[in-house]
Amino acid sequence: MKNFSAHILVILFFVSSCATQQGDFDDSLLKSDQPADFPTRVYLQSGNEYDLYKVDTDMSQILVRAYRGGLMAKLGHDHIIASQNLQGYIRINKQTGECRADFFVSLGNLDVDNEKFRIAAKLDTTPSASDIIGTKNNMLISLEQAKFPFAQLHSSDCSSALSGNTTKVILTLHGVTLELPLEIDFKGSGEDRLLVEGTFSILQTDFGIEPFSIMNGLIKVEDKLDLHYSISAKKQAM
Repeated sequence: MKNFSAHILVILFFVSSCATQQGDFDDSLLKSDQPADFPTRVYLQSGNEYDLYKVDTDMSQILVRAYRGGLMAKLGHDHIIASQNLQGYIRINKQTGECRADFFVSLGNLDVDNEKFRIAAKLDTTPSASDIIGTKNNMLISLEQAKFPFAQLHSSDCSSALSGNTTKVILTLHGVTLELPLEIDFKGSGEDRLLVEGTFSILQTDFGIEPFSIMNGLIKVEDKLDLHYSISAKKQAM
């Protein structure tokens, strides 16, 4: 599923600064650390006609790259924002192949400019600790994180993704919901796992987010964000 999770990814707009048996099912997503309208129970109540997969948070991540811009861009930094708390489910009908998926990310837990991700991305500048703190604060302000604490991705029919075709998904970020066509890169599955990887780009302004800037735009964050995601989902006992 190519930009599947990811999109989800999209969450990375935060970059604005520079997702068994019913009785035995893990109910960790029923708590208040998820969006109020997240359809956990839809998945928990799935019948035996479905294969159900839950995102393995420890094995999944979304990386967003934000680019410096403006006439004085050389004085700024590109940024890497990481989400390593993706949560959600994928459900596939065993007979028809009908697929549904829902994911969410908590924006307050985004990791900004982690050194290992900057090195992997071969970024050519090194922000200070105070720079990183300022970047995250500015990002959360741009995202209005206190008002919109989550980014969500929904697909009511992701079956086309299983065969490598474009899939329509619904992305909600900063209180704005948009339908997006995504190319999903379905990497295959073992007996008990699905692996999805992909890349895509978004514009912050499409979601009502004003890219961060200072000095009347002499140093700013570009509108476009590039996202890469890798999602691993583990099959649940039904």
